[in-house]
Amino acid sequence: MLLQRHVTSLGSTCSVAQKNELLDRRRKLEARITTYENRISVIMKLDDDTQWSIADIGPQVAESSDDLPELDSEEWLIPEKEQITLPSALAAGEIERLSLESIAMIEAELRKGQVTDTLEGLRLALSEKSLCFRTQVRNANSQRTTHKAWDNVHKFDAEARKCRATYRQARGALQRLLIDPAYVATLHDITDEDLKVAGDLTDERRFGQRSDSLPWFWRFGDAVDSSGPRMQECTYSYWPGAVWLTDL
Repeated sequence: MLLQRHVTSLGSTCSVAQKNELLDRRRKLEARITTYENRISVIMKLDDDTQWSIADIGPQVAESSDDLPELDSEEWLIPEKEQITLPSALAAGEIERLSLESIAMIEAELRKGQVTDTLEGLRLALSEKSLCFRTQVRNANSQRTTHKAWDNVHKFDAEARKCRATYRQARGALQRLLIDPAYVATLHDITDEDLKVAGDLTDERRFGQRSDSLPWFWRFGDAVDSSGPRMQECTYSYWPGAVWLTDL
């Protein structure tokens, strides 16, 4: 996914140096995928009749990958678009047919950890985006400081979108695994509206506005843990049905 986002950032054309760098990264990724596939083939023992899932990953592709004719020609390796062998990549019923339930359980637990990590990263990115808007954008007193402040806001916004793309991938895998449906039911989609910084986050004097209900992921899992070193500028205060992030 990271390489897909890198390809997207290059645009439709890129320099010779960028093409060489991309080719080198793709070769390294291809080598890692080959090593993984050799190892997983010993564990999963798939047969010639194995059916694969055709997952609907439209939102992820829109965020993390574009069609680049000049880069995606036949002479280019495109390992970032290869499907990795995992239980979640199998078609419905294949896990049971191949007796891969134990391996699917392991992937499900790893995916749950991925969800927790990405949602924590998302909350952190949005928190820093909010703090940056409040402390830098509003206090900018020149064109240079204004541009720098907005660059920081865009950086944190890009980080939040990267976390969302990873979350969607993990959520989709859990949905296909059909393990722990009660947990999967708690995982909702994250929209562009959810990534916006509410006015109540950036102005402590604003209460009771339409934005007074934060998105669901602020209340998911360990959302109230503020012990991280990058969260020292912020604190969480609790209100019924919501978690509010306010400046100290």
